[in-house]
Amino acid sequence: MSFVMFAAGSTSGSRVRTVSVRALLLGSGFVALGLLASGVGLGYWLSVQSALAAQERPRLALPFAVEQLGALSGRLFKLESQAGQLSERIGVMQGAAPKPVLQSNAKAAGSGGPWLPPRLAQEALDDLGALEARLVAVEQRIGLVADAATLRNLALMRLPSRMPIEGAELGSSFGNRDDPFTGRRAFHSGLDFAAGHGTEIRAAAGGTVVFAGFRPEYGWVVEIEHGNDLTTRYAHASRLLVKVGAIVAPGELIAAVGSSGRSTGPHLHFEVLRHGEATDPRLYLTGL
Repeated sequence: MSFVMFAAGSTSGSRVRTVSVRALLLGSGFVALGLLASGVGLGYWLSVQSALAAQERPRLALPFAVEQLGALSGRLFKLESQAGQLSERIGVMQGAAPKPVLQSNAKAAGSGGPWLPPRLAQEALDDLGALEARLVAVEQRIGLVADAATLRNLALMRLPSRMPIEGAELGSSFGNRDDPFTGRRAFHSGLDFAAGHGTEIRAAAGGTVVFAGFRPEYGWVVEIEHGNDLTTRYAHASRLLVKVGAIVAPGELIAAVGSSGRSTGPHLHFEVLRHGEATDPRLYLTGL
């Protein structure tokens, strides 16, 4: 059995072809196999893409789910805290919660009366009174501690513990030494700090200036009284920057280094007097 096929074309070019059934079936089979292979390949590609998308979706959704869960947990904790605080306030305002009334099958008795604001329970009032008394006691103790600290700070401010010249080299010490003018043994009543002419001299403690002037043995000198029978002396200055009666703070500038009076060169002669007697300044200065 065969089929007759007409090839359309020009009038002179038209041809008639005969195709056998076997050839036609064979061609159709190749076409069907091609379509089947294409379908299998397309299906496999779609399944792979679907699996990849399914694996990716949990990865994308996991951070969002964790974030939402954390937000909900935070809101729940906040609501529970607010509920607890509200319950405590209601307990304080109204006292203990009343026990539920078990009603029988009989009709409940009527009730009424004017509306009045709730009263604090007596226990709550007693607790508030006790708490207020404790707060007053704590405030009194804090006041005592603050007063004591203030007095201590004032006392420390009047203690000559600051170096009159920062970073100065110590020369002659307190005690017996060879006198620089006579060479004989003599008592040195303070400390000598070597410093250049014009170096700043500062108060070793807070106090009142009781002398600011010239004395032959000390030259230009400042004396500050600090209370508790303590006085500091700053001698051989080139110029004075304070006057008698001035109140100075610890570390305040009071004079400049010089070599006035009985001196061999620019330096500061520093003394600490207790009850009018010279004592070793190293017992007070924290920088030595």
